[in-house]
Amino acid sequence: MAAAKVLLIERPRTSGHIFSPALERRGYDLITAETGRRAIELAEDSPPDVIILNAPSLSTSGNRICRDLKARLENVPVIHIKLSSDNSTSSDADVVLFLPFTSRKLINRIERFIGVREGRKLTCGPFTLDLYQRTLIFGGQEKRLTPKLTALMAVFMRNPGQTLPRSYLMQKVWETSYLEDTRTLDVHIHWLRKVIEKETAAPHYLITVRGVGYRFEPEPPGGVEPMDSEREDPDEEQEPAEPQERQN
Repeated sequence: MAAAKVLLIERPRTSGHIFSPALERRGYDLITAETGRRAIELAEDSPPDVIILNAPSLSTSGNRICRDLKARLENVPVIHIKLSSDNSTSSDADVVLFLPFTSRKLINRIERFIGVREGRKLTCGPFTLDLYQRTLIFGGQEKRLTPKLTALMAVFMRNPGQTLPRSYLMQKVWETSYLEDTRTLDVHIHWLRKVIEKETAAPHYLITVRGVGYRFEPEPPGGVEPMDSEREDPDEEQEPAEPQERQN
């Protein structure tokens, strides 16, 4: 697979944080620009996978540059690097990082966006699921999931709006056709609702279809419900025993 194309807006300086050497060592197809205008010209000619704006290297807040970038290249993710002392207007970037931080942190952010392109992530409505990191991004927050919750969420995100029978979910997630005891599925549905629903007793996204199974609606009426960062993390809950096949 070709190296990811990264457009870095950065001006070489004798002091301060410069990220081009680290990105080059990482092996990205790195394109550099010293102004926002030049960056837009380069990006429109050959769209990158990610744009990084190192605003302090340009001696600017970068807010106007980010606004122009998103207006012209709305489908390209932008990472906006700012000084920690910058109290200016909120950025239009997809991610804002405040100095100081390591090059590794920046690379991790880049890899998250690239993961969507490489099929490491699933995106459905406002939800993004990282299958390798086992994290769900929704409502501006990121939550870690257990392996089984990740597999269950992936099945729903691959089948939005469809009623999935309990037997189908058991087969896909637990690889079993034993259905006389589906409490394991019920418990995992409950845990998943605690992650994505504002009120688990009145779900908007994960709907019960009585007598059949469940249906995932990624765009509920009224828009996206914010994720509650104070909800209990499913990683801290002990998973119930896996369903066993009946012995003849």
